[in-house]
Amino acid sequence: MSYRRDSFWYDDEVLNSVNRYEDMLKNHTRCFFDVHEFEDIIDFYLDSENFTQAAVAADYAAHIYPLALSIQLRMAEILIDKGQPVKALNLLNKLEHLESGEYGVYLLRGAALNMMGKPREAQRQFVKAISMADENKAEVLYNIGISFERINQHKVALKYFMKVYAIEPENYYVFYDLAYCYERLDDLDQSIAYYRRYLDEDPFSEHVWYNLGIVYNKKDDNGKALEAYDFAIAIDQSYSSAHFNKANTLSLLERYREAIDTYSDFLEIEPDNAAAYCYIGECYERLEECHLAKIHYLKSLSLDDRFADAWFGLGMVRSQAGSYEEAAKDILRALALDKDNTEYLFALASAYANMQQYEKAVALFKKLVQLITGDVYMWDCFAQIYAKQGAFTEARKIITEALHFNPDSALLRYRLAAYYLLNDEQLQGLTILEEALNANPEESDCFFDVFEAGDMEYEVMALVNKYRKK
Repeated sequence: MSYRRDSFWYDDEVLNSVNRYEDMLKNHTRCFFDVHEFEDIIDFYLDSENFTQAAVAADYAAHIYPLALSIQLRMAEILIDKGQPVKALNLLNKLEHLESGEYGVYLLRGAALNMMGKPREAQRQFVKAISMADENKAEVLYNIGISFERINQHKVALKYFMKVYAIEPENYYVFYDLAYCYERLDDLDQSIAYYRRYLDEDPFSEHVWYNLGIVYNKKDDNGKALEAYDFAIAIDQSYSSAHFNKANTLSLLERYREAIDTYSDFLEIEPDNAAAYCYIGECYERLEECHLAKIHYLKSLSLDDRFADAWFGLGMVRSQAGSYEEAAKDILRALALDKDNTEYLFALASAYANMQQYEKAVALFKKLVQLITGDVYMWDCFAQIYAKQGAFTEARKIITEALHFNPDSALLRYRLAAYYLLNDEQLQGLTILEEALNANPEESDCFFDVFEAGDMEYEVMALVNKYRKK
C-alpha cells in the first residue's frame, strides 16, 4: 500500500524495474523480478491511477509468487480502487486465515467496508490495523484518512491526517491532504496555509500550485489565483488544466483579450475541446465582437452538439442581432440539454417578449419569479411585458409582489411610482416617488427609463428637481 498517493517521485531502481517490465511485455520475452520489484511495479501503476496495468502486473506476479501476501494485498487494493469492494472483501477474508497478524488485511478490509457504506464496521477493522502497525502506524493512519476522504467524510479524514502529522511533523506530504480536506470543508484559509507550507518544502509542485489557485478562486481572490496558475504553468508548460483555469480567471477579471490568448494556449495542448471554444465565444461576446463570438460558438458545437452553453451563447448572439426567432430555437436546444437552467429560461422569456409572443413570455416569467425571488431585474422585465401593452395595473401588481421579496430595491420602488403615474393615479405615484427619491436620489434614472419626458407633469418635475438640488 502506498503511503503517499499524490507523490509521483520514484527512484532510479523503481523506474528501471518498470521499464524492464514494460519492455518484457512489449517484446514478449521473459525477465526475472523478485517480489519486491513486483511490489514497486504495481505501486507505480497504482500511484498513477492506471488500475488496468496495475491489475495486469498483479496477476502476473501472483502467477509467479502465489503465496506472496504482499502481492495478494495489492490485488485487493486494486479491486477497491476499481470500485469492486465486495470482491476485495472476499479475497481479504481468505488472506486473514493465512496471515491473521498482518495489519494490511484489516486496513484494506476497512477501506472496502467504507466503500460499501459501512463506516462503523470499517472503524472496527481500522482499530485492529492500528493496534498491529507498531512502527508503521503513521502509514496506517494515513491510509485510513485516504479511505474516509474517498467517501467524502473529510472531517473524519482530517482527524487521521492530523494524527499522522503529530507522529511525523517533518513529513510535509501530509500537508497536501490537510489542505485538501480543509478545502472540502470550506475552511479556505486553513487550506491555503497548508498548501503554502507544502510549497515551502517543494516549491516546484505544479499540482499544488494548481490546487492553490482553485482555493483562491473560491475565495474570490482571483489575482492570487492567477499568480498560482502562472507558477503551475512555469513549472509545466503542458499543464492544460492550469492554462484553462487561468483563462477562466482572466475572464472573471474582465481581461477578455488575455483570456482569449490563454484559451488559445490551452487549445494548442487540447485542440478539440468544445468548452474552450465556447468560452472564447463568450469573451468575444463581452467585447461586443459578435461575429467572432458566433464563429467560436459554432466551432464548439461542431465538436460537441450537446454542449448546452454553446447553444445558449449562439442564441444570445442572435438575439443581440435582432434575430429573435432563431435565438429562441437555439435557446430551446440549450434547454433540451439543461431544462432547469434559469439563465436559459430567462433568455427564452426575453426572446418571446421581443417577438411579442407575450403569453409564452408570461408563462416563463411566472415560473422564473417563483424560482428566483431575489432577482429584481427579472421581476422588472416581467412587469415591462404588461407595461409595454399599457396594462399598468398588472405591471404594478408584479412590482408590488417583487417588493415583498426585495423591500430595499430602489429600481422596483421607482418602477412602482412610474406605473402608478402612468395609470393616472397621481397621488399614490407621487407619494411612492418621493419615498424613492428620499431613499435613493442618485438612482432616479430608474424612474425615467419608463416615465418619459413627454409624460412628465409639473408636480413630477418639481419633485424630482427638489431632490436633485440637494
